[in-house]
Amino acid sequence: MNTVRIAVVEDEMIIAESIKLALSSLGYLVLDPVINYTSAIELINREKPDLVFIDIRLSGSKDGIELANEINSLHNIPFIYLTSNSDPITVERAKKTMPAGYLMKPFSRADLFTAVEIALFNFESAKNPSNESEGFRNDYIMVKKNRNFIKVFFDEITYINSQHVYIEINTKQGKKFLIRSSMNEYLNLLPPCFMKVHRSYIINTECVEKVTPAGVVLKGMEIPVSREFRKSLLSFLGK
Repeated sequence: MNTVRIAVVEDEMIIAESIKLALSSLGYLVLDPVINYTSAIELINREKPDLVFIDIRLSGSKDGIELANEINSLHNIPFIYLTSNSDPITVERAKKTMPAGYLMKPFSRADLFTAVEIALFNFESAKNPSNESEGFRNDYIMVKKNRNFIKVFFDEITYINSQHVYIEINTKQGKKFLIRSSMNEYLNLLPPCFMKVHRSYIINTECVEKVTPAGVVLKGMEIPVSREFRKSLLSFLGK
């Protein structure tokens, strides 16, 4: 499995180094940041990264949107905008370049992780429309535990439940990981065997042991299933 290589184009070096540190800690290979259009083109032509983060406001006469247009002309590489600009004119210019994401400053490490994984998933899915599962780069996700990031394989996850502004990932080994994120954001990172069955629960359908009148049982744990999700779940399980 190849390590994802990411380029960062950001003229505020403190922010650029912070992004590099955060992405590196998540297991990505981050190239040395560059600050302007010319340096970015040289870096991209030379290194051919898998993904590019682009600040819309750059040092020099050309901005990040002009850089994105050049990337679209010369390379087939997804890019994500980093910006503090949300004015309608900037947003309209940015939309025309078809970015893989648009992150408003300030953003968290979890925001970066989600943006990268969704961008790469969508990019790979577009290349392989006949098989969405091929869009998954990995068979795992990286989750934060205290000050570390831990690899958790999809087939080890039994269910995920919502805890207000957090989600809790539960594994077959009884381990729990609490992450500040939304259910829908994480659902986009998971393979098709994961289904939302309740406003507060996502389950790994491969772990279902029994279907009950009120829910499903996974590893001895009964998870509620809402009426709105029950029909699609039973259809998926072939019931």
